[in-house]
Amino acid sequence: MRINYNFAFKDSKLRPWQRPAPPNLLFSDASFKKKISFLYNEYHKNAELFYPSSLILILSFGIYFVNIFPNLIIKKFESDHYQYSLTSKKLSDLDSSKGRFKKTLNNFEEYFSQATTSYLFAFYLQNSVPKGVQIRSYYFSDNGFDINLSAFNLDSLNEFLTLIIESPIVKKSSVKVNQINRLESINVDQGSISSKYDLEIYGQINKIDIKKREKLYQESNANGLLRKLQRFNYLKSLLRV
Repeated sequence: MRINYNFAFKDSKLRPWQRPAPPNLLFSDASFKKKISFLYNEYHKNAELFYPSSLILILSFGIYFVNIFPNLIIKKFESDHYQYSLTSKKLSDLDSSKGRFKKTLNNFEEYFSQATTSYLFAFYLQNSVPKGVQIRSYYFSDNGFDINLSAFNLDSLNEFLTLIIESPIVKKSSVKVNQINRLESINVDQGSISSKYDLEIYGQINKIDIKKREKLYQESNANGLLRKLQRFNYLKSLLRV
C-alpha cells in the first residue's frame, strides 16, 4: 500500500518548494498598450486554441447582425400576419360552409324545377272544366295524368279538351283520348232522349323551370309555395349558384 508521506521533511525546517506562477500582466499596473500587446501575443501563441473559437464567434455575431433588420421587419408585421392567418381561416371556413349550402341547394333544386306540383295541376284542371262536364276521377303523378270525365254534349267536351291541352302544365303532344262512350237515356215523363258521353284521357306533365314556376304560382295564388320558391332563389343569388 502506497503511503503519501515525504520523510525528507520530517523534523526539518525545510519547506516544499513550489514554482511561482508567472505574473499576470492583465492585473498588474502595466500600461494599456502593454496589455493589448500581451493579449495579441498570447492569442497568436495559442492559435490552435483561439482561432477556431474566434472564427465561430465572428460568424455567429455576423449572422446575428445580418438578421437584425429582417427580424425587426418580421416583428413589425407579426400582428398583421396573425390577423391575416385568422382572416384566411375564417374565409376557408366560410368557403366550406358555402360548399355545403350549395350541395344542399342542388339537392332541393329538383323539387323546384323538375316535377309539377299537384297544386298547379289541380288549379288548371279546375279552370279547364266548363259547364256540362263532370270529373269522375283523376290520377296525377310526376310522369303524367289520367282523367275520367262525363259530358252532356260534344261542345262542352271539346271545350274541356281545348282548355286542358292549352294549360301550361300539360305537354300538348302527349294528350291522348283513350276511349269515349256515348250513353243514351230516355225520359219517359218528358218523352225525350238525352245523351251522355264518358271519356278517358291521359297525357304527360311539363317540366317547368323555376322562372316560369314563379309566374304560375303568382297566377294561381299559391302564396305559400311562392314564398318557398322566392327564399330558394334568394339563397341561390347569395351563394351565386
